Amino acid sequence: MTHRLTGQDAMFLHADLPHAASHGTMIYIYDQSTLGGKTLGFRDIVRHMENRLDASPVLRRRIVQVPFGLGYPSWVEDELFDIDFHVRHFALPKPGDWRQFCIMVSRIHARAIDLSRAPWEMYVIEGLDNIEGIPKGSFAVLSKIHHAAMDGTAATELTWALHDVQGRAGRAEPVVDVKRSTPPQTLSLRALDMLTSAFSENLMATARMALPLAQALPGLTTAGLRMLKRTRSGADLGAPRTRFNGDVLAQRVWDSVTLDLAEIKKIKSVVPGATVNDALIALIGGAMRRYLHSKDELPAKSMVTLAPVNTRTEGTKESAAGNTISMLRFAMGSDIEDPISRLAAVHAATTESKEIQNAIGAKHLTDLQKFAPPATLGLAGKLAALTGQGGKGPMPLHNCLVTNIPGPSTPLYMLGAKLVHWGGVGPVTDGMSLIWNPSSYCGKVFISLTSSPNVVPDPEFLAACVRASFEEMKGAAAAVASKQQQGAAGLATVRKAPAKKAPAKQITMKRVAVDSTAARKAVVGKKKALATRPVE
Repeated sequence: MTHRLTGQDAMFLHADLPHAASHGTMIYIYDQSTLGGKTLGFRDIVRHMENRLDASPVLRRRIVQVPFGLGYPSWVEDELFDIDFHVRHFALPKPGDWRQFCIMVSRIHARAIDLSRAPWEMYVIEGLDNIEGIPKGSFAVLSKIHHAAMDGTAATELTWALHDVQGRAGRAEPVVDVKRSTPPQTLSLRALDMLTSAFSENLMATARMALPLAQALPGLTTAGLRMLKRTRSGADLGAPRTRFNGDVLAQRVWDSVTLDLAEIKKIKSVVPGATVNDALIALIGGAMRRYLHSKDELPAKSMVTLAPVNTRTEGTKESAAGNTISMLRFAMGSDIEDPISRLAAVHAATTESKEIQNAIGAKHLTDLQKFAPPATLGLAGKLAALTGQGGKGPMPLHNCLVTNIPGPSTPLYMLGAKLVHWGGVGPVTDGMSLIWNPSSYCGKVFISLTSSPNVVPDPEFLAACVRASFEEMKGAAAAVASKQQQGAAGLATVRKAPAKKAPAKQITMKRVAVDSTAARKAVVGKKKALATRPVE
């Protein structure tokens, strides 16, 4: 049985540029103090990784492409697979601070992956001894994987597969089942056979597209009419042109900010219905506003972001491989100074975007990409690269991409070392030269940014803008929450206060000296009569 890449997977291969390859990097930092005075050796980590390779079927395979892009690329076993080629050992120079770590991450991510081998690399980095908030003696693991092999959701599943949780008896237990069945490979690599197969694939692709096209067409029509109505009403559907819509160099810059997830939840709670993702978008929009304002480049119109959405069917058990994503697009509220008003605007924008996505059927669009004819995909991939995924041209459609990776609230361990930081580095390209990777884990949010030095020459300043935007939103949300509490307390006081009654007519009664049963009954009866008589 031959396992081929889907059309959506292949798109990431076709979109590769010599200076901008489509790979992503996950960053994990571990605290070794949980090992009780021991330290892990590099070979220990290599053996651990080798034991977990079955977590994804693509980790021991390489990609074989059909000549001229006429057919779907295929996965075949990498006959030259060598774990020591894929897992490498680095160390920060002293003093081992955050700036040095960011530079090393950027340089590692900038290099393209060797696609003649299994399309992934892993780097163990020691010497993280002077980073604020990171225990001395910690080490990092960088996992770099081509986007054709897996999307963010699959990479997250792979993250869990590489780690353990602390079991009830104190033993390490794998988060997920890391043993998967691997289908046999029967692909012929002879050029004639590949071209013959490609010809039949292009013929069959049209038939395979019929069902998802029929399913998506009504939604596309509805969405098109809605967009036309907005255009006629004067709404500008494009994005402003900013420095983030420019081309990138071969070099990369990266930085990350750590925030409190509980505070993010407090911020989002002041706008009814808003989500954590809405709050993160508004926060990032505020940071980009500050950054461009400092350079006198802030556009009057709100900047727009893309956001990938997982379209896997809920409840299905899909392997940690491949791509099954769709894209949302919405304004970030960067034109709004007040942070709470910005959050409300973002919430309204994301709600509308989700409604459009639901009307179209995001999974139907994903299926269209998966089943598109291979020759068409090659042209579409080149076109996407030329237009910067829609970020270039006469009317840019977006200014950045924000991809949120929700992680577990339970601590993860690798060989007993505790995971304390989980971030990401995105695949920037021409026209999409800024990518944000918020990720949550154990009560923290790590907001990572990736760009090119000609676009963001000062990533540490952009990271500082993220912190400032967070503090601004936190203060504004606290003020709104305080007013809401005061209003609720005042309303509760009004509800609890006894209602004022009109003064009752004073009744003077003579004391009855006779203490007889009949007399007492007469007095009680008179009181009842007076009590029930209307007040004058």
